Amino acid sequence: MLRCKGIDNEPQRGLFRIVEDDRPAPLESLRQIARIADVLLRENQLAGSLVALDDGIVALELAAEERTFFHNGIVFAALDAFNDPVKSPTLNMLARPDPE
Repeated sequence: MLRCKGIDNEPQRGLFRIVEDDRPAPLESLRQIARIADVLLRENQLAGSLVALDDGIVALELAAEERTFFHNGIVFAALDAFNDPVKSPTLNMLARPDPE
């Protein structure tokens, strides 16, 4: 199970530290969380986008003055959907990676 261990704020982005068993979450898991969160941002007509970075970080690319508490909630909702895909099958389906 993945969980958010902390949030760091930078001027141009927010950084969510995601862990699995107290180790940085795998990059592919972070990519799925970012894709789910992007679906939720679009559905709620919110600015910003999310990207997976190394070392267990998902970054919300949005200036600090544009971020709201709702943006944090989007990331936590994406984390919940990732952790329980049976409960959120539509989100996980919509966030599938593009075929290569």
